[in-house]
Amino acid sequence: MKSEDIKKMFSSYSLNTYKRVGPVFVKGKGSFLWDSEGRKYLDLFPGWGVSILGHCHPQVVKVIKEQAAKLIHLPNNLYQEEQAILAKEVIKSTFPGKVFFANSGAEAIEAAIKLTRLYGNKTGRYEVITMKNSFHGRTFGALSATGQGKYKDPFKPILPEFKEAIFNDFESFKSQVNDKTVAVLLELIQGEGGINIASKEYVKNLKEFCKDHDLLFIADEVQTGMGRTGKLFCYQNYDITPDALVVSKGLGAGVPVSAIVVKNEIADLFKPGLHASTFGGSPLITKVTLEVFKIIKKDKILNNTIKMGSYLVKKLNKLKEKFAFIKEVRAMGLMTGVELSIDSFPIFMKALEKGLIINSTHQTVLRIMPALTVKKEEIDKGLEILEEVFSSHS
Repeated sequence: MKSEDIKKMFSSYSLNTYKRVGPVFVKGKGSFLWDSEGRKYLDLFPGWGVSILGHCHPQVVKVIKEQAAKLIHLPNNLYQEEQAILAKEVIKSTFPGKVFFANSGAEAIEAAIKLTRLYGNKTGRYEVITMKNSFHGRTFGALSATGQGKYKDPFKPILPEFKEAIFNDFESFKSQVNDKTVAVLLELIQGEGGINIASKEYVKNLKEFCKDHDLLFIADEVQTGMGRTGKLFCYQNYDITPDALVVSKGLGAGVPVSAIVVKNEIADLFKPGLHASTFGGSPLITKVTLEVFKIIKKDKILNNTIKMGSYLVKKLNKLKEKFAFIKEVRAMGLMTGVELSIDSFPIFMKALEKGLIINSTHQTVLRIMPALTVKKEEIDKGLEILEEVFSSHS
């Protein structure tokens, strides 16, 4: 089928909820994609940060085939081996607690919101403090928690039980606390908000305040989890342990999965019937996710993340010296943002035309989040293309 016909089908039959651009892609391998015309693209933002092992990692493909032939789905009122083993691995990799599996980051955030209600019921508390420029998802609860009006305003009135503080401003946070406050929901690095990185002092102060005032500290690691920042989970860079942890995107390296980890002291607030997911934690998905943990360890993926992240930042800062419209390079591991003084979307589009896939977010920020398996020569090639694009705008 011709790409023009495929695009017409999208226009005719799909809800217009995405601003789709570019060609029709048909194949992927590692850090590369191919379109229907056979053109090869370097993908430094694979799957919106999902495909942490690159496209179609051979071991992931192998496990999908094997498990699909064995058992694909079971309802969660029945026992299965794969989910139990994965839950144990998640806890071993995080902190003593219990896990609930779902399908997307927004679903796991919804579970976290429910947790705050269950925790606050005994004291009549229900308000959750989130941060301006945060992004927690598009379901109604997650949307209400998101600190960006452009996503919430079309759906007003939203849920009122969320208050916004200024990110990285501890005094702003304290000013929002009252006798109804029950929790803080925090992205340690705001992804969609422009790769804004929380300072260690800020996070430490938040965590201590939460402990002293009986507030839950919930870490939203939908984007930062599974090695993206050089640690398996971003909170491990901050020497703190959250009361609950939300993770998705890279968790399955391409298959749809999310999880909320709840510390043991409050895990039993969830009782049978209070929360559920029809497809969450299926045998197929949990088997693949367990393989992702194994690959990260076996192939020393975190070492590559740290090494390549440092290399990428060094190269980007050299471009910053050359182009005055590059204001700042922000990064932790392979989660990188380049803030410009100009609109970033035309840069993204021109790069796509030249065979490079990155991301434009928050109007002026380029987001670069390659596979954690990315190679030095792939970074070199990507920044060579980006430099060409920058040169055409200078």
